[in-house]
Amino acid sequence: MSAPNSRLAAVFVVIVAVLVGGAAVAPYALGSEGGVGSDSVDVENEQFQPGTVLPDETSEEGAITMDSDATGKTILVDVGHRNGVSETELEPLLSTLTENGHRIRFYRGQRRSLNESLRSADAFLVVSPRERFTSDELAGVDAFTDAGGRLLVMGDPPSVQVSGGLLLGLGGLQETGPQTASLGSNYGIAYGSGYLYNMETNDNNYKSVFAEPGADSDLTTGVDRVVMREAVPIRTADATRALVGVDGTHLSTTRDAGTYAVVARSGDVAAVGDTDFITRENAFDADNEVLIGNLADFLVDGEKQPGAPAEPGADGPQRPPAGGGGGAPTPPARPSPAPA
Repeated sequence: MSAPNSRLAAVFVVIVAVLVGGAAVAPYALGSEGGVGSDSVDVENEQFQPGTVLPDETSEEGAITMDSDATGKTILVDVGHRNGVSETELEPLLSTLTENGHRIRFYRGQRRSLNESLRSADAFLVVSPRERFTSDELAGVDAFTDAGGRLLVMGDPPSVQVSGGLLLGLGGLQETGPQTASLGSNYGIAYGSGYLYNMETNDNNYKSVFAEPGADSDLTTGVDRVVMREAVPIRTADATRALVGVDGTHLSTTRDAGTYAVVARSGDVAAVGDTDFITRENAFDADNEVLIGNLADFLVDGEKQPGAPAEPGADGPQRPPAGGGGGAPTPPARPSPAPA
């Protein structure tokens, strides 16, 4: 064999030897003891532990039920004031009412006036109206609740919209929000500004705050904790603060921590500072379904006197006297004869 061929053969033998030797020691170099089928090396990384990074998810199970034994009540739902929610988004509450034998009617502001529609209703549901109620409508709602009708109002925080100019928003920014202030003012209930947030205890988002019972109320029966998403605080005078934000809840406009009410009740009127909790997407978070069932009970448990609000020029319905007397009316006294 010539010298060049001998050198090529030697190089080939060396390469084969390296490959065979590498294959033999590879399992040991990689930390394997038994070759094929051996366990891999566990790598520990204290900086990333999925169990500590991902927050616990709120339970999403349960059913919406009602405890009221009332039947055949009529609930009027306002959709005639450019309301900020659709009928579909209210489905969990409305379906619960119809499944328990109650009627749902929608006020669209087309054929009949609001006051005329309220006369045949037992409860009135108003969610995030974007159009103001007229003075006649507000007077009708007051007469409706004075006669024992139930009023449930739900609102959202104000939103910022571009106003004025058509190019790049040169007209400026304008804050708009639900027109709920006038509805609650006569009952000592007002909607605040901004939204609530909690950086420490929340449902996977700092704007998804937890709320717990703040007072004994039919609205909180069976409720341990609910989730409100971007809720607006409710300010009250004498109303019951039924649900309040948990510790660590702040208000966006002031960044102050406090005990902010998100559900309040004053007699036949209840107010909620959120509309997202009632949608199908959120209805079964925490105890939201229990709260929805309690609100359904609230709507049908009133005892409204018929005919309110009265037609223009007619006397309004009269509540029974304090003593509860309900006998026949006393006939008028016989007139005295005129002197001769």
